[in-house]
Amino acid sequence: MTRIRLMDLLLRAVAISEGQRLILAGGQALYAVTSSPPEVVERSEEADLLLVMTGRLLFERIEAELGMRSDYLVQTGVFAHPVGLGTISLPRGWEPRLVAFGGDEGLENVWALEVHDLAASKLMAGREKDFGFLIEAHRREFLSLETLLDRFCDFRRGAFRNAVEHRLGKLESALESARLSPEARLVRN
Repeated sequence: MTRIRLMDLLLRAVAISEGQRLILAGGQALYAVTSSPPEVVERSEEADLLLVMTGRLLFERIEAELGMRSDYLVQTGVFAHPVGLGTISLPRGWEPRLVAFGGDEGLENVWALEVHDLAASKLMAGREKDFGFLIEAHRREFLSLETLLDRFCDFRRGAFRNAVEHRLGKLESALESARLSPEARLVRN
């Protein structure tokens, strides 16, 4: 999703959110740190919006007006995907690290996940596209692998502790496949 399409989508989401906080929780959160994200971000047609401490009504309105089955998707080719904390795994302490997004463009209540929190979330999700995102974000120097590993390993203290080693193994393999052996060794250690 290009930044122009994302901004239009977010302006519409803000208009129906009645001042409630909207958090970019998918790859588009990279637009908070760069105007030139990896192609995988621009190729995506969905923007995950994390809604915390909001009522079900906002989820339903965003889904109806901007979601996967909306006229908005038909007209623009992009859509919003509202998610809650039951859908996304975030490392401890993520909220104070949120990055204000688009305030100069009328998006006062929009925030983005900090890039390492986003990366930890994607690593926990563990889909092939997530590993592609992590590798590209690392190659483009948007994230530090050390910081990512620190945040991700914090999941060992929570409900997802059983998934941590498996995800780290998948990350190591993905880095090896991408010819990033020094980084793979860092994960291994």
